[in-house]
Amino acid sequence: MKHIEFIVIGLLLLLGCLVTLIVESTDESLDCPGLVIHCAAGLQRPVEEIAHGFEKETSIPIRLNFGGSGQLYSQLDLVGGDLYFPADMSYIEKGEAEGLVDKAIKVSPLVAELVVAKGNPKGIISLADLKRENIRVVIAERSAAVGLFTHDVLEKAGLLMQIEAGKISKMGTVNEVALQVEIGAADVGIVWNVLESQFESCEFVFVEEFKQQPKYAGIGHIVNGSWPEEADAFITYLMSRDKGAKIFKKYGFDVIDSITSDQ
Repeated sequence: MKHIEFIVIGLLLLLGCLVTLIVESTDESLDCPGLVIHCAAGLQRPVEEIAHGFEKETSIPIRLNFGGSGQLYSQLDLVGGDLYFPADMSYIEKGEAEGLVDKAIKVSPLVAELVVAKGNPKGIISLADLKRENIRVVIAERSAAVGLFTHDVLEKAGLLMQIEAGKISKMGTVNEVALQVEIGAADVGIVWNVLESQFESCEFVFVEEFKQQPKYAGIGHIVNGSWPEEADAFITYLMSRDKGAKIFKKYGFDVIDSITSDQ
């Protein structure tokens, strides 16, 4: 009997140790220092490279959270962070109005285009082609900046209901839209033209309706962020001509009013 009691006590002590380790591990992960940046998925490639360069130069750690601009916005009040970098300034303006974002600036213009397979085998050259019966369309959900833009443009053109009634898929981010076309799961999608350098096996088709409505990616401080000075330093690095702006340009982005690195 005593032998069984010793075993039970031993198991209880072991369980207690495991719980302590889990709690300590969880607390450590929550308290882990780092500049937290919520960034639109379409900006992922250049921002990852910029963040890596910034960390190397300043030793300031960065934690990046990518997703649809609207999806990220819905998290700001709950999870906090330091910087919000959506693909549409309208989210920044909403954040300013609601007291969630401040000290915001425009970073880069974004123009939408159609993305199709290399050689454009279905001959898709206009928005009207998207309602053809043999065309599989993929667009982003409204929670992504490009998705909100896409729905708005198609509604104004009187095409959204017809397209939604056909063969259509909706994805969470602009990158996922382009990927569906790249792997042949869709014939056409609507994405930001800056993805061209990232999806070289696809072809991008200019559409006049999109050029008339450019959007702007912008970045702003999240109110009550933990690292305000470091956030300022990151924005300066991001906009510097020979640092962040140079990386953006490599990926097909233009940077508005980029500054010299000594500022």
